[in-house]
Amino acid sequence: MHLLATVFFFSCHKANNATRTGCNMQQVYADNAKKVTITSGIWGTVSNMEGDCMPGLTNTCKNCPVQRTIKIYQYTLQAIATPSDNSPVLFDSLNSPLIAEVDADTSGFFQVNIPVGHYSIAVVENGKLYSNWLDRQGGLSPFTFTSGRQNINIVMANKAAF
Repeated sequence: MHLLATVFFFSCHKANNATRTGCNMQQVYADNAKKVTITSGIWGTVSNMEGDCMPGLTNTCKNCPVQRTIKIYQYTLQAIATPSDNSPVLFDSLNSPLIAEVDADTSGFFQVNIPVGHYSIAVVENGKLYSNWLDRQGGLSPFTFTSGRQNINIVMANKAAF
């Protein structure tokens, strides 16, 4: 079973443009899909969106792949996470077991083998954990992994205006 999930994260770090693939995210996603070697786990692309992303004449929106560390935790409720600087999307700790950690390459590509389970995912940004999406139970950036290779693309978008 192949699932596609896109998770939006808010970031406050300038994008690092990928040297080989540029900011053509359709091409980046296609190129990164060819890199997958895991048989059971998650893979995807981390990117940073910034600029004016409103439709119209002044659209300066850019979405570029970035190199970041991704951390997968046991499913975590926002209520038990330690917020950083009173931010709703920035955390010092998720206060639940860390299941896996992986570094994305310069094209934003990451992959990691994980066991079947229900998890929360966060991106390390300037030493903090970014997680901006909640489910109805208050779980931070949750996803469920059941089997095979699951694609999870992460788009950090706090420097984008919508």
